[in-house]
Amino acid sequence: MIKKKNPEILLLGLPNSGKSTLINALTRHKTSIIASKPNTTRDKISKTINYENNKVILLSDLPGFLETPDEFNINYQNNIDKFIKDANKIFFIIDVHTKDFSALDSIFNIINKKNLSEDVITIFNKCENFNENSLDKRFYKYIYNEYFFVSGYHKLGLEQIHEYLKKLAIQSDQNDNQITSLTIIGRPNAGKSTLFNALLNKERSTVSSTPGTTRDKIEENLVANERKYLITDTAGIPRKKQKEQIDRYSSEIAIKSLENTDIALIVVDSEIGLSFEDKRILKSSIENFVTPLLILNKWDLLDQEQKDNINNSIKRDLKQYRWINVIRISALNTKNINLISKYIDNIEKQLNLRISTSELNSFFRDLWVKSPPHPFRGKKAKLKFVTQFSTKPPEFGFSLSSRIPKNYLSFIENNIREKFNMKEIAFRIKINA
Repeated sequence: MIKKKNPEILLLGLPNSGKSTLINALTRHKTSIIASKPNTTRDKISKTINYENNKVILLSDLPGFLETPDEFNINYQNNIDKFIKDANKIFFIIDVHTKDFSALDSIFNIINKKNLSEDVITIFNKCENFNENSLDKRFYKYIYNEYFFVSGYHKLGLEQIHEYLKKLAIQSDQNDNQITSLTIIGRPNAGKSTLFNALLNKERSTVSSTPGTTRDKIEENLVANERKYLITDTAGIPRKKQKEQIDRYSSEIAIKSLENTDIALIVVDSEIGLSFEDKRILKSSIENFVTPLLILNKWDLLDQEQKDNINNSIKRDLKQYRWINVIRISALNTKNINLISKYIDNIEKQLNLRISTSELNSFFRDLWVKSPPHPFRGKKAKLKFVTQFSTKPPEFGFSLSSRIPKNYLSFIENNIREKFNMKEIAFRIKINA
């Protein structure tokens, strides 16, 4: 059965027209990066709005339209036609104070050339302290069937837009909440966007040898193992001293995305090896109980001595986390890409595994008798009860009479991995004492 696609509204306008501010205000979420510098947004960024009765609609922010894009921005501009074709409606965002009518005419001509006038809603933005009756007459040609006067920054006039969006929203698929999410994360130029495109089998993210090409968090649906996943490409995370303000914010969004994902595909440049930043990402993933999958990209560029050196280095660095899977690939020529879906399948099964309370208690009561914890501050901890109270990730609660040494917590974790086949995932253990 083909799943019905959520209706999509595309925000189209000139740089600095306030598109990103408006979409953030409408979604009540920092979906897009905001800065005074033009073309901060570099790709299509989508966010779902949920309304009452489980109705949803998709809003997508595009890079600001440029009449004459430079060499760096032309890659983003080339995708605009495709994005317009896929959208249900277009919000033509206009800064009510702009005087750049030549650039507005370029967008106007695209709309007319593609016969999209019936699908366009004009939104005049930055209308705080603005009298609608004083609208410049030159703007009239850009008004289609409906138009709104709003201020995304001051959150004025948004209710009218929400009422319009509610009419277009459709009933969401409850199964979407069960979709496993994957996040591609790593340092700049590690090959994240190349991997993203290779997994999707299409050119979705712009690829460049210039570090920092990807600034936005880009989400797409991925079908693998006859299942659907939500996969996200994120901005590269450089050293702090290398970051300008926008790149720093992009990095923060990338790290923050780990809080809402199930599996982190941590992409490492094999020619550099596991750097300090890679280790920091790895640590953040584990601290958020997100299962990391370490991907050594550009493996085909190494000779045998280099491969041996990085293998030994990885073995030392992951001594504490021997359960983490490592895959060696080339995203550019798709070598070993198929291994990723295999590992994801195994990880997903383990993330969804639920162990019965009786089985948990039977195993750990026996273990407690055979190998009890050493006394903590003079007190011997007695096991009262064990339960698993969630999956994705699995979470286990241990009710004890007193606290236990830290090394015994590791002992419990290792036994869960071995006994219950959770050898490849991150999970949480809560001690109530």
